[in-house]
Amino acid sequence: MRTVEARPVLDGQRVRWTLEQIERDNQSKVRIDWLRFTVPLDAVVQRERSLEAVTAGDVTVQSGFDVKTKRATLADPAYSAAHMVAIAAGRDLVAMLACGLTLGAVEDKGMDFYAVRVALLHNSAVVGYVMAGSKDARQASTVHFNLFGQAMLAIPRDRLEIVRSYVAHAKGWITRVDLAVDVWSGHRIEDVQTAWESGEFDVRGKRPGQQNAGSWAAHHSRTFSVGNRGTGKMLRAYEKGDEQFGSREASAQHGCAEWIRYEVEVRNNHRVIDLDVLTRPADFFAGAYAFCDRLLTELEVQAAAQTIKTNPEVKDVTALAAVERCASWTDGTCGAIVAALFMHGGDLLAHIVERNAHRVARRLKGFAAADIAAAFEKVAGRMAPVSAPLLNGAV
Repeated sequence: MRTVEARPVLDGQRVRWTLEQIERDNQSKVRIDWLRFTVPLDAVVQRERSLEAVTAGDVTVQSGFDVKTKRATLADPAYSAAHMVAIAAGRDLVAMLACGLTLGAVEDKGMDFYAVRVALLHNSAVVGYVMAGSKDARQASTVHFNLFGQAMLAIPRDRLEIVRSYVAHAKGWITRVDLAVDVWSGHRIEDVQTAWESGEFDVRGKRPGQQNAGSWAAHHSRTFSVGNRGTGKMLRAYEKGDEQFGSREASAQHGCAEWIRYEVEVRNNHRVIDLDVLTRPADFFAGAYAFCDRLLTELEVQAAAQTIKTNPEVKDVTALAAVERCASWTDGTCGAIVAALFMHGGDLLAHIVERNAHRVARRLKGFAAADIAAAFEKVAGRMAPVSAPLLNGAV
């Protein structure tokens, strides 16, 4: 469940009415509830004559951040260039979608390590952002679009075909997509837990982890989650009526006490998300877990289950990058301490290793042990000369 704060009753009524109207034209019942995608900088500047000479170097921000005023220092001209890029990209998106979205003011604070952002508005409410510029040169060579659930409610389904074409032509990629199904009555959140226990979420014989949130003892405002974002795929099932109306009593008064939302979130962690998810969301929802396939069958939705598989090459490169960062950080930040422990600490270093062997470094979480081991072997081959002493017991 995205939020626990109560909302005005009118908001809950409006959301349900909007969803029911969408459902009339969407027989698949699966809709996109959140979308994030990235395109190369060139795809934006080539569409805007005034920006055609802008390069990634022009939007690579070097100036710092004023913590006291919480504003970026604008002496760096890269901020101005990033402003123009974000506005141009946002203007393109608004024109492309033609569904009542407008551009808000450009902000000198960014997000997700981008330097600036421009808000996307619908009925004066912020429903997304377009982001550009970064201190990191590689990230500065991209432009990112973040469309919240409120934006997706306003975007007609056929416009997503246009978005797909735009991303494909730009050689961009989806970084996150949420696929949602709303069921108004007849379902119970406890049944999702039963399905998990019976193996309907198992992947290649392994049962993913799960979490509960909300008031399970009092039987309201509950969420049952399967999987985790670190692996790039998870499902949330939650009592949407309670969320929208603020309490079980209020949701019951408006006939929404049985309103359940099923939501599959897919991120590009170790995955390349197929752009067809924009035009065939039901197929990818069905392919997420066996439970999802059965759910659509019960709702009389025809879908050809299609999975978004883990990409071994992407996973290997990501694991390698994580290990390289860990090794570089250790060498540069605490290398002298490690050396002192090795040279003068006796068995202390071995003791520290033994005590912490069961723990997984935060930066290495989400990877298989075999991928981490292979990555360490590659990094050791690159960073350690042949003459380096062996510390793993080998002779």
